Amino acid sequence: SMKTGAAFAVYAAGSYAVLQRINDVVPEPYMDEIFHVPQAQRYCAGEFYEWDPKLTTPPGLYLASLVLRLCGLSCSVPNLRLVNWVLGLGLFWTIYRLVHRLHSSSTCAAAATMMLATLPVPFFCNHLYYTDTASLLCVLLTYLLSLQQRHTAAAVVGGLSLWMRQTNVVWVALIGASAALHLHAREIVSARNALSLQQSVVQLSGWATRWSNWRKSAAVWAPYAAVVALFGGFVMANGGIVLGDKQHHQAGLHLPQLFYFYAYTCVLSMPTVALALSRLAHSIRQRSKCAIVGCVAVVAIMAVCVKYFTVEHPFLLSDNRHYPFYIWKNLFRRHWTLRFLAIPFYLAAGHLVHASMRTYASPLWQLMWAACTAAVLVPSPLLEFRYFTVPFFLARLHMPLSSVRLIAIEFALFVLINAVTIWVFLYRPFKWDSEPNSWQRFMW
Repeated sequence: SMKTGAAFAVYAAGSYAVLQRINDVVPEPYMDEIFHVPQAQRYCAGEFYEWDPKLTTPPGLYLASLVLRLCGLSCSVPNLRLVNWVLGLGLFWTIYRLVHRLHSSSTCAAAATMMLATLPVPFFCNHLYYTDTASLLCVLLTYLLSLQQRHTAAAVVGGLSLWMRQTNVVWVALIGASAALHLHAREIVSARNALSLQQSVVQLSGWATRWSNWRKSAAVWAPYAAVVALFGGFVMANGGIVLGDKQHHQAGLHLPQLFYFYAYTCVLSMPTVALALSRLAHSIRQRSKCAIVGCVAVVAIMAVCVKYFTVEHPFLLSDNRHYPFYIWKNLFRRHWTLRFLAIPFYLAAGHLVHASMRTYASPLWQLMWAACTAAVLVPSPLLEFRYFTVPFFLARLHMPLSSVRLIAIEFALFVLINAVTIWVFLYRPFKWDSEPNSWQRFMW
C-alpha cells in the first residue's frame, strides 16, 4: 500500500543517513568489527581456510558479503556495513509481512512495522558490521515462511540462520514444533480457544501418543527436524556449540538472564504491556490463599536464583563502553539488597508480558517460547541486550498491534532512545589511559 511504501522510504532514508554519519565519524572498524571485518576481507580475498580463533560465530555473514565481489565492489568497512544496511531493509519487509499475517485485522500495519524496525538495539546493529541483523532476518523469515505453510523453504532459511548464529537452532525447533501443532492440534494451540495450559498439555499428550498423527504430520515437522539433527551432528563433531574462543564463552547456568529479559521486554513494550496492568491489579485484589502461596513460592525460587545463579562475567565488569556495565555498576553493585528488591518487578514484568500475549498466542505456545528463550539465554554468562532481540521480536509480534496511539508512543520512545544512543556513540567518545591513541565509544 501507499502507506507502507511511504513508511519504507522514510525508514530507508533515515537509516541510510545514520549509516553515512557513522562511516564519516567512525571510519575504522569498532568493537566487535575488529574481528568481523578482517575475517570478511580474508573471505573476499579468497582465503577461506584462515580463521580468527577469537570469532565464536559461524561464517554466514562473511559468505553473504561475497555479494560485494560479485558486484565488483571492494570489501571496505563502509561497503561491509552497507551489506548490513541492505539486510536491514529486508528485515523491514519481513516484519511487515509478519505483522500482516499475525494481525490481519490491524489497520496500522505500516506504523507497527516502522515501530518494530526501529527497535533500539537491532537498529543500532544494522549500521555496523555485526552478525545480529542477518541472524534476526533469517529467524523471522523462517517464521514467516512457516506461517505461509512453506515448510521446506522455512527449514532451508532456518538452516541458513545457523550460519549466522548457532543458538538459532532453538528458534528453528520452536518454529517447527509450532507448525506441527498448528497443523493437527489447532484447537489446542489456538489462542482464541482459552484452554488452560494444563488442559492443552493433557490433550497434546493424547495426540502425541498416536503414531499415526506423527506420520501424517511428518511433511510439516521433518524439514525442521532435519536441520536440528544436522546441527546436533555438528555439535558432536565440533565438541561443543562454540567455534573459536571457547574459554570466554563457557556455558553456565545464568538463571537471572530470564528475569533481565522480561524486565527489558516489559520496559521496551511498556505502552502496550500497560494495558494488562488492570488485569494484574485485579488478580492482586482477588488474592486467594492458593495464589498468595504460589506467589510467595515463586518469589522464594527467584531469590535463590538471584543469590546463587547471578553471574558477573569479567567482560561485563571490565568494559565501560557498554550500557549494561552502568546498569550493573549503578544498580546491582550499589547495594547487595538491590538485586533482591528487583524481584517483584521481574515477577510483574513476566506476568505483564505473558498477559499481553494472551490474545495472539495460546498458553502452550507461550510456554514453548519461554522454554526456548531460557535455552538461549540461561547458558550465556554475559548480560548482553543483543541476545534478547530474537525472543523479544517473537513476543512482541504476538502482542496487540492495533492501536495507532500506542504504536505512536512506542515509536516515539524508540526514536528517542536511538537518537540519544547514536548521538552519544558518535559525539561523546572518551579515551582509556591504557590506549591513549584511540577513541572509545558508548554503545549497547
